[in-house]
This record gives sequence, structure tokens and C-alpha cells, in this order.
Amino acid sequence: MNEPAFDPYLVPGTDLLRNLAGARTQRELAEIKHSLATARALELMDDLPVPDGTVAQLRSIHGFLFQDVYNWAGEIRSYSKSTTPFPPRMITPT
Repeated sequence: MNEPAFDPYLVPGTDLLRNLAGARTQRELAEIKHSLATARALELMDDLPVPDGTVAQLRSIHGFLFQDVYNWAGEIRSYSKSTTPFPPRMITPT
């Protein structure tokens, strides 16, 4: 029998992303993430960066928005169990 692959972004034995907020369920994480990221988004709106279309800028924005939720915010994930490419048609080159 195959052992499931270890995903360093998940709480061991679950499909819940490791998080700084201490959330223990998907629902709790979603609520906390929404609240914290919304507060950061409001901050970001006060000093919006000029879009440059780079991965570096995307990482910077992600890091800013989710810094209170994930210790890996703004980093490119080194592992994913998903077979769906990210981002699925959400970002198109300019």
C-alpha cells in the first residue's frame, strides 16, 4: 500500500493548510483568512503598487495580504498534490 506523500504545507494527517492563526478546521481557517486578508487589503488600497505584471510583484502582494495567516505567504510553493496548474487562467500575460 502506498503511503500518502508528505505535504509540508498541510497539518499532518489533514488537508488543512498550516497556519499562523491556529485554525483547526477549513471553515475556521476560511473565516480567519477572510478577516485578516481583508484588513491587509484595506491597507494595501492606501498605497497600491503600480502593476508591473511580474511574479515578484505577485509574490510581494500575496506575502503582504496573507502574512498573518501563513508563514510561507509570498513564497512559491515547493510542493503541491494538485494536478491542476496554478493559477488556472486567473493570470494572463500582458
